[in-house]
This record gives sequence, C-alpha cells and structure tokens, in this order.
Amino acid sequence: MSTPRTIQPVVIQTAPIPPDILEEIETFEGEAQRLQAGDVSNDLFKPFRLQHGIYGQRQPGVQMVRIKIPFGGLNANQLRRVAELADRYGTGVGHVTTRQDIQLHFVELKDVGTVMRGLAEVGLTTREACANTVRNVTACHLAGVCQGEVFDVTPYAKTVALHLLRNPLNQSLPRKFKIAFSGCRHDCALTPIHDVGLLAAKREDGAIGFRMVVGGGLGSAPRIAQLLREFVPMNELIPTVEAVIKVFDTLGNRKNRNKARMKFVIDKLGFEEFKRRWEEAYVSLGHARPDHAPIKLLPYADEPVPLIMPTPASASAGNGNGNGNGSSGHGLGSAETPYQMWKRTNVVPQKQPGYAVAAIKLQMGDLTAGQMQFVADLAEDYSNGNLRTTINQNLVLRWVPESRLAALYEDLVSQGLGDPGAELVEDIIACPGTDTCGLGITSSKGLARAMAEVFPPGRVPEDLKEVSVKISGCHNSCAQHHIATIGLHGVGKRLGDHVAPHYELHLGGQVNGTAKIGQMTVKLPAKSVPAAITHLLSVYRRDRRQGESLSSFITRAGKVALKEELIPYTIVPTFEEDPTFYYDWEGEEEFILEDLGPGECAGGALEMIGDRILEAEQELYQAKLLAEKHQYSVSVNKAYRAVLAAAKALLVTEGLDPATDAETFIEFERRLGQRSLVLARYKNLGAQAGDLGQKDSSPEFAQAKIAFARGFVEVCRAATEQIGKDLKLAQAGEAEVSAKQAAEAKPSAPAQSVAAGPDASVYDLRGVACPLNYVKTKLKLEMMDVGERLEVWLDAGEPIKNVPMSLRNDGHKILLEEPLEPEAAHFKVLVEKVEG
Repeated sequence: MSTPRTIQPVVIQTAPIPPDILEEIETFEGEAQRLQAGDVSNDLFKPFRLQHGIYGQRQPGVQMVRIKIPFGGLNANQLRRVAELADRYGTGVGHVTTRQDIQLHFVELKDVGTVMRGLAEVGLTTREACANTVRNVTACHLAGVCQGEVFDVTPYAKTVALHLLRNPLNQSLPRKFKIAFSGCRHDCALTPIHDVGLLAAKREDGAIGFRMVVGGGLGSAPRIAQLLREFVPMNELIPTVEAVIKVFDTLGNRKNRNKARMKFVIDKLGFEEFKRRWEEAYVSLGHARPDHAPIKLLPYADEPVPLIMPTPASASAGNGNGNGNGSSGHGLGSAETPYQMWKRTNVVPQKQPGYAVAAIKLQMGDLTAGQMQFVADLAEDYSNGNLRTTINQNLVLRWVPESRLAALYEDLVSQGLGDPGAELVEDIIACPGTDTCGLGITSSKGLARAMAEVFPPGRVPEDLKEVSVKISGCHNSCAQHHIATIGLHGVGKRLGDHVAPHYELHLGGQVNGTAKIGQMTVKLPAKSVPAAITHLLSVYRRDRRQGESLSSFITRAGKVALKEELIPYTIVPTFEEDPTFYYDWEGEEEFILEDLGPGECAGGALEMIGDRILEAEQELYQAKLLAEKHQYSVSVNKAYRAVLAAAKALLVTEGLDPATDAETFIEFERRLGQRSLVLARYKNLGAQAGDLGQKDSSPEFAQAKIAFARGFVEVCRAATEQIGKDLKLAQAGEAEVSAKQAAEAKPSAPAQSVAAGPDASVYDLRGVACPLNYVKTKLKLEMMDVGERLEVWLDAGEPIKNVPMSLRNDGHKILLEEPLEPEAAHFKVLVEKVEG
C-alpha cells in the first residue's frame, strides 16, 4: 500500500474580472451596504439578492450562496477556489445539489460580494442561480465518455447555458425555468421533469439534433413533459428554446406562485394551443426563416491524459453499462475486498479504451473544504484536471487510466471519500431540509442517515439495483421524490396538543423508459419510516413474480394493497407513551409547525394591493440600478414589469387578479381606463408600456420607459394609499359596471334559492379564493339597494370562515349560513345590505 498523500498548498490561478461582471458585483456590494445601513428595505433588496443567486436561510443574518456549475463541469482550479471560500466565509463545507450547483451556507451578507469576486476570478458565477430565471442547465455527468450516447451533449449544454445567462429575455419570468440535456436512452439528466428537456437524437440521414419535450416539473403538482419537437436541428436549438421561454414569459401566471410554472400554462391552454403559441413566438423573435448556419458552440477542453500502455475496454474497470453506475448487488461472494466493492459500484468504463469514470460518493452531497482541495489534487494527478458534479449529489473523475484505479481508491479512502455505492440505491438523495432551508418542514438529511440501516453501502442485494430513494423536506421536491422508486416528502401532523413529523410515501416513480410520477401511498411518522420501508421490501420479496423488479411489483400490487401492508406503521403513540415520535430525526427539541391561521378579508385584500405596489417598486428599483450600470435592455424589462404590477394592484379593487400580462392590460383598460382624469393619461396602457421583445437598448429608450413606469407607479401608489377597508379608489369617478360584470354568476347556479326568498339573487363564488371572493361580494352589494338580499355560495374552509365575518364587519346582516350539500364542501350565506 502506498503512503497516503498530503494536501500541498497550490496557488490558485486567477484572471481579471471582466468589467461588466465587476460592475455587477460592485452594484450588489453597494446595495448590501445600503441595506445594512437602513437606507433600503429588505423587501426591496430581496428580489435583487435572489437574482444574484443569494438565498436567505432559515437562520437570520446569514445567506446561502448558490454557485452555478453548467452541465456540472468545473476544473481543479475552480474547486480549490470554492474550497477556499467555503473555509474562509462559510462553514467549511460545500453542498452539491440535484441541479449540479455547489452551495455554501452561513455566509454573512457583508462577505457575499467578496465571495462573488473570488468566484468571478476563476470563471464561476452565482448569477440567476435563484429567482424567477433560467436556473442552472444540467447534463449527464457521463456526457462525452458514455458508451451508449448518441453524441456528446456537453458543448450544447454549455452554449445554451451561457447564451441565456444575463439574457434580457429571462430576467423576470413568472417562475423558475429549468433545462436539461441527456445524451443517451438512459436519460441520466431526467429530461421529462424539466421545463425544457433535450435528448440527443440522430436522424436516418445521419444528422444530429435533439428530441425536445416541454412542460415537465415536480413540486406540489408534478407533471411529465410532453413532446414539442421530435427533432430539433442544431441550427434551430437556441431559437426553439427562446420561443418556449417567450411563451412562458407572456402567458405564465403571475398572480399565484403555486400556479406559475410553465406546466400550468400548458394545462390552461391545452398542448396544441401551447404549440401554436410557441410557433407564433418563434416567428415573432425573428426566426421565421432559419439560415441553417451551424450553431456556434463554446469550446470545452476535456482531453484524455496519456496512457502508458493503452488497453481495450474491459470489465475489469467495473461492471457499469453506460447508465451512470455499476452493479449494486453484492454477488461476488464474501471474499470481496473493500476495493473490489468500490470498483464494482463506483467505476464505469468509458467508451474510450483504457479509461474509466470514478464516482466519489458524497454523504448527502456534502464535502469539506479539505476534501475539495484533496479532490482537486486528485483530478490533476489521475485525470486531466476536470471534474463533474452529478444530479445525484456526487463528484466524478473522468479519464482515469484503468491501471491507476487502485491507487486512486487508496487516496480517496485516506480522506473518507472511498465509500462504495455511488449513484446507486444506497446513495440516498436528500435536500438540506430543516438544516438550513427556510421552507423545510422535516430533517430530510437526518432521515437519510437513518435509512443507511435499510440500504447499507455496497451491500444492497442485486434485486434492488435499479431502485432509487429520494427524500425532500417539504412538498417542493428539491430531492425529486416524485420520480423515485421510493420517494418521501416531509409534512407535520397535529395529534392533540403536539405535532409529529411525518413523511408522505410516494411509490413507483421513474424516468428511465416510460417516465412516471410515483403514487402518494401513505403518510408515515418519521420515526417509523425505516421500519416501514424494510417491511415494504419484505413484502416485495414475499409476493414478487420470477424476475420482477420492485418498480414492476409496485405497479402490479397497486396502491391499496401496499397501503394496507403499511397501515401498522402509520400508528403514532401519544406523547406520554413515547415522546420520541414527536422529535425529528437528530432533533434535540420537540417538533413544531408554524400555524399562521386565517386573515380578515378586507385586510387580506389590502395586503394583496400592498404586495403588488411593493412588487412594482421592486421592479422599478432594479430598473434604475440596471440603467445606471448601462444594462439598458434588462432595465426596460424591469420597467415593464413595474407597470404590470402597479396595474394589478388597482385591479384588486375590482375583484380581479389577472394571470397573464395580456389579461392585465385588457382588464385595466376595460375596468379602470376611464375612471379618472389621472388614469386617462395611461389609456392603452399595454401599447405605452411596450413589449419585452423590443430590441432597442439605447440609454434614451431605457430612460423613457423608466420615466413612464415611474409616473404610472406613483399614480397607482397615490391612489392605493387612500384606500380604506371599503376598497374604493381615491380620485376615481363612478364606475359603469354592467350587471353581467358585477354578477359573474356561473351558469350552473339557479336563479334563486328558497332559503334566500323570492327577492334574493344568487352569487356563485365557489372556486374563488380569499380575498377576491370578499371583494366580488362587496362590489355586488354596492350595486344593490339597502334592504335587498344576496345569497352567496362559498367554498368550505377559509372562504366560509372569512367572508361572513368580513361582511359583518362592514355592517351588513348575515341572516343564514348553512351547507349547500350534505358533504359540506360548499356553503350558502344570505346577506342583507345595510346602509353604509
């Protein structure tokens, strides 16, 4: 055995920061200083911070810095700089994410600018790693060396990623937008769950291109992407992607964050109409006549290291089959050495004879600064200096000569990096959860560590080799639990005076072959999850058919039967019987969940108006900053968004919250365009505000748009500042509202109700959420005479709790509240108007 190497100090090679990027960082530093001095509010600063890839943690006063790593590719020099910054300004730990980024946690705001500078000196950035932008573009970590790939997708992923970075087209999207590239049928980059998924393809004539799917996504409403183009020629790749982004930007839902992803645009329009809109956008962006010029690719140096004696590819390099991992089974007998186990599970032979890919398994994606420095040394000593992060939160070294794998393993073991099972079932994926994430509900990392007893590294039986386990700390699916064979997402469940951490179990998800979202099967207490999964595997082995995989068994057995098997594991003892069930994995304090409770309707509407005005001010603020830094195209985009947000603030008083830009302009003109002399100056608002597709980037054009936006926002702010709980706009004339506009009753509602009496009309507001159901009711009552009655139909839950209370607060009489049907899913409320 060779002597373990030591980490030797290496001088990091840096380059001058480009002037435009330096100016961007200086702007961030200046605004951070203003925030700390109290000269700018946190509400204004937050979107600006997110745009630069800086995310607030659940712990106050510190930030998460997300470093974009397009296609997961970085070099040893860059990794050394990340290690240095993690050690000096963070916790000394880097976290590899499922989007191939690297995150640093607990960075103080005052140090963020310094971290950005350090990254920029080695060609890295945090820009647009967060916020409503195009996030990191991912790709398979085996691209270029995979035995089964159609072609190397690396240069295409890099070119698209850098083309869209800082691109005015995607600076203020309705929600985040994700793109992935895969090079072979195994689809290691998981293209079906992305907004745009691109799978390498080759036509019969030999031309290469991409099979393009759109509209995928996970979160609380998972969707599998649909086929937009069977074959995208290379010269049309960027225009095709841009047109999709344009449709999303124009039609995406900007009123409801939970309905803002592109998959909901497709749901609303239908796929054929979405495709038609995409074709229109393709033409409108100037791509009606493709010139068939080849795509201009950005270079990516990834040359092999010399072999002393090249040998043909052989199984001795590992049992991988080109799909990202070797075999999980431990069928080589009890005499298998640790090195043999590691080579079997962590090594994949490349398509280039004599070379192999070695995967470094990271515990939940974490590695220390010292380990990063060490791996950087290994990349230069054993490979060509390049590394890749993986979507399963690991690192890989490529171009490792097969003859040097044993020596590499010894070095990895010396630093605690030689664990077997990388990219396999025992390599459980977990998001940060409550460790750092402000949205986390449960400790997903804690559970993942507890699950090691069920899936011991390197010793998982052969029958589980295609299984995946993914754990998210909430429903947002950052760990992609929906597409795992065994997926879990954290929730809380109140039991008497206490709350116990639980997980929703999703079974049968997959991407390889026919993509499928896992079925949510049962809710399990966190402490019972390992035992429940152990029992599930026992049932599989008891009842499976010959050669049947776990995924196939789950499909055949069905949700009902499997849930029945797992019911015993859902039982939670009382706190007095066993308080450990009320503590999360690795938790030192009793588990709690914040319960915000319902709000009062008029106050909710005022808050909604205030939020829209704040959004307008945030966009205007960024427009001004960007113009000062000569980023005129993006500043025009922000001015446009400011106008839209301010218009939507006023439309709340009409009981409206349009989902798209076009609807906002139409409804503003129809409802408010003639209401006062002040607002009349903004007739044809959409035409005056302009379109995001405009290419004029002159300072004069930008300043004109910003001035227009500033004037409009100021008028809207002044109008809303005078609004009380009556929700009436200041300085506005009497509205001419037709009975049709005021009633907006659904055709299915009857003309009247017996309980309401012969003189009462019915207003069906089922499906209308708070506070807009209250605003609509209030507007309807304003059209009626004192003493007239109105029967309002509302949903159960927040609407029936809030709306009657708010109407009573307005002075109206509530004569009746009762369910519309035995199931009590909807209620009717009889209101008598009282003179205000």
